[in-house]
Amino acid sequence: MEWKLDSILSVEREMKFLVDIQTAAKPAQFCALVPWYSGHDEETFQTSRIGRWYGRLVALVLLLSTIKLAEGVIFESGQYRLLTSAQGDTEEINRTIETLLCMFSYTMMALSSVQNASRHCRILKDSAGIDEFLDACGYRRKYSCRWLGILVAMASLGVLGVAFYYIHYRSDIKMKRQVHLMLFYSLQLLYSTVFSLYLNTMFMNLAQRIGFLNQRLEDFSLTETEGACDRDSWRELSNMIEVLCKFRYITENLNSVAGVALLFFFGFSFYTVTNQSYLAFATLTSIAGSVSSQSETANTMGLSCAWVVAETITMAIICNACDCLASETNATAQILARVYGKSKHFQNLIDKYLTKSIKQDLEFTAYGFFSIDNSTLFKIFSAVTTYLVILIQFKQLEDSKVEDIATNT
Repeated sequence: MEWKLDSILSVEREMKFLVDIQTAAKPAQFCALVPWYSGHDEETFQTSRIGRWYGRLVALVLLLSTIKLAEGVIFESGQYRLLTSAQGDTEEINRTIETLLCMFSYTMMALSSVQNASRHCRILKDSAGIDEFLDACGYRRKYSCRWLGILVAMASLGVLGVAFYYIHYRSDIKMKRQVHLMLFYSLQLLYSTVFSLYLNTMFMNLAQRIGFLNQRLEDFSLTETEGACDRDSWRELSNMIEVLCKFRYITENLNSVAGVALLFFFGFSFYTVTNQSYLAFATLTSIAGSVSSQSETANTMGLSCAWVVAETITMAIICNACDCLASETNATAQILARVYGKSKHFQNLIDKYLTKSIKQDLEFTAYGFFSIDNSTLFKIFSAVTTYLVILIQFKQLEDSKVEDIATNT
C-alpha cells in the first residue's frame, strides 16, 4: 500500500482520542483501572513509571485488605446479619457469599487492570494514532457520557444511602462491622460505576470512529469509479481498509484486556440481582407473619430494589456499549461485500478482509465464558428467574423444618 499511517502522524498535536476519553479515564486512573500515562503525542506517549507503582500499590492494598476482612466474613458471618430475627440459614449463606463476591470483584478488577497496564497503554496509543487519518477525512465527532454518568452516580449513591440507613439504624451490627460493610459496598459501587462509564466512553468513541469510516465506505459504494478514477479510488479504499483492520485489532485486544474484569463484574452483578430479588420475595412473604414487621419490610424492600436497579443500570451500560462497537465492526464486512462487485481492481484488496470477517464475527466476552451484547441482560434475568425458583424451594423446605421442630417441641 502506498499510504502508510505513520507518515501522517504529527508530534506537535495533542491526540484527540485521549481528549475524548479524558473525563472517564481520570477517575479510572485513580482506581487503578486505567494505567497512568505521560505524553500527549505519538513519540512521547508511554506508561508513567510513578503510575505503574501507584497501580501496584492500590492493587496490593485491596488484595491484602480483602484477604484480611474475608476471614472475618467467613468465620464471623453472624455478626454481619442485617436482620437477626428475620434471616434464616438460607439468607445468611446468600448474604455471606454476596459479601465475599463483593470484595473479590473489585479486587480482581483492579488486579487484572494493573496486570494488563502495558497492553492497555498500547491500545490507547494505537487508537489515538489513527485519529490523524480521521481528522484528515473530516471526523469531528465526540462522545459524551455526562448524563449517563449522572444517572449511574445517582443510582450508586442511592444504594449507599439506603444501605447506611438500614445498616446503621435498623440492624444490631456493631460499629466496626458497619464500617466494614459500608467499605465493601462503597468500593464495589465505586469500581462498578467507574468501570462501566470508562468502558462505555471507550467503546462508544471507537464505535463512532468505525461508524464514520463505514459511512464513507457506504458513500464510496454508491460512487461510480471508471477509467482514470480507478487508481485514486483504489488508494482511498486501501487506506480505509488498513485503518479498519487496525480498529479490529484494537477491539480484539481491548476485549482480551478487559475480559477478567468483565467476568468478575458480571459475576457479582448476576449474584447480587439474584440474591436481592430473593430477599425481596422473602420480605414480602414475611408480611403475613406479623404486622409489626411492616417497617422492616419497607426498609428491606428499599435496599433490595436499590441494589437491583443499580446493578441493572451498570450492566445495561456495558452491554449496550459492547453491542454498539461489535455491530459497527461487523457491519464493515457487509458494506465491503457491496463494494466487492463494483470493480475487479477492488476484489483482491477486499478478499483478505472479508475472509477473516465472515468466518469470525467480532463479539465481546467475559474472558470467553459468555458473550456480552444487548441480549445478555435477557439471558441474565432468565437465569435469575430459574435460580429464584430454586432458592424459594430451599426457603420453603427450611420453613417447614422449623415448623416441624416447633410442633414437636
